[in-house]
Amino acid sequence: MKPFFATLLLVGLGGSAAIWAMYRTGLSFLRSFWTLGIFLLLPLCFVLSNVYLHALPRPAIRFLAWAGGLWMGFLYYSVLGLILFLPALLAGKLGRWPLLAPRAAQVLAAGIVCLVLGGCWQALHPVVRKMEYVTDKPIPGPYRIVFVSDLHFGGLFGTSYGETLVRRINGLEPDLVLLGGDMVDGDLPFVQQEDSLAPLARIQSRDGVYAVYGNHDKRMGTEAVERSLLESEGIRFAVDENKAVNPWLNLTGMDDYLFGDRRASSHPEQGKFNVFMEHEPRRIQEAAERGYDLYFAGHTHAGQMAPNRLITRKMYFLDYGSEMVGQMLATVSSGYGLWGVPIRIGPKPEIVVVDIKKAD
Repeated sequence: MKPFFATLLLVGLGGSAAIWAMYRTGLSFLRSFWTLGIFLLLPLCFVLSNVYLHALPRPAIRFLAWAGGLWMGFLYYSVLGLILFLPALLAGKLGRWPLLAPRAAQVLAAGIVCLVLGGCWQALHPVVRKMEYVTDKPIPGPYRIVFVSDLHFGGLFGTSYGETLVRRINGLEPDLVLLGGDMVDGDLPFVQQEDSLAPLARIQSRDGVYAVYGNHDKRMGTEAVERSLLESEGIRFAVDENKAVNPWLNLTGMDDYLFGDRRASSHPEQGKFNVFMEHEPRRIQEAAERGYDLYFAGHTHAGQMAPNRLITRKMYFLDYGSEMVGQMLATVSSGYGLWGVPIRIGPKPEIVVVDIKKAD
């Protein structure tokens, strides 16, 4: 087992034991010690579905991925809830308000279950975020770019998920589609067995579909196979290079910042409308200074579950949303999919649409 998941398992087991002790003060059905076994089994489900994807039948892996993922979300917020529970427990131990701790455990359990269910519903209902960019460059007319990132095909999401995404993209009638990395969650052979990426071949776009690598695409060392597979489906990659999308639009695609060559340079094409795309939003200011018109990135998931965005805001110049940086419109997407925990608390998953219009 990889060190990351081994550590995650240990943390999950410890946290699950702690919240079991908390909830059993107010929930009578947890008084029997055998119920601790259920709490300890669920983080194991999460690790199994991420590490041993080929050890069990696909339906079993998908069940474990969802059960373990939802549990990890419940565990996360329950551990945060301990901050509120411990003062109530202390008050009871000191002889004051002895019923405060059991009531707090009951309220926390009900509230966090509702939070997790609501977050799961939100994770499965992406929105379309639309913007306009007006340019004085010589473009032939209105032009629509659709950007999606962080699809994360794998244990949680398979073929039907891809088919729904393609229907949504095609319904937007794009002129150009950009895929911002992390198409695969990490285990490409698992995705290949289900042929989950096949629906992407049915994306309809006048000027095609272009992609960059994300960290999950590269961390298992199967990016070359993934690229070959996607290119056979009509998707073109831009890796530390410029691509002439059409006579007036140039795309610069950069390799993943974590696994690629961080020294790779980028430059816009003079006299063209220039778009910059990377996975992790690390080069926003650099792209603006060099004269790009549009910038796209993903990776952050906007923290995915509040209050995590307090961290991503500190890590990146722009961790989510769109803003003008000089003359460049920079967009960092919350992503269409997610990793591990099928819960969104905060910005919703999204498809980004930018309509480029000619200045009057």
